[in-house]
Amino acid sequence: MWLYFTTNRVIGIDLGSGGGGALGGTMAGFIDGQLMPTVSPEESDKVIGQLEGMKEFDITRDQISRIEIKKPGLLGSGHITITPTNGKSVKIILRHRIAYDRIMQLTRAFSPGLVSSS
Repeated sequence: MWLYFTTNRVIGIDLGSGGGGALGGTMAGFIDGQLMPTVSPEESDKVIGQLEGMKEFDITRDQISRIEIKKPGLLGSGHITITPTNGKSVKIILRHRIAYDRIMQLTRAFSPGLVSSS
């Protein structure tokens, strides 16, 4: 699963459903050679346009009750769990510390009151 955060929503793409190859490096977390960068509004609009047909979920900030993040350890992976106000939670595995650090940064910018970490 790949996550894309905007200022108001989180978009999830299931890489196994064909989304992974369709956007190339963008889907791997690379945009213009950078891992999980901050992008301009114009670049964000372009990426969101590409994601529209491949999204697994699209949740606005006001539809989320909490975001829980567990840091990857030496022997195990971490995860992010997004719990909507209605419906089923989404859990995504985090295998790398860089992904955890960037997810923490993005979620705190997105809505710090929703985020808890362990």
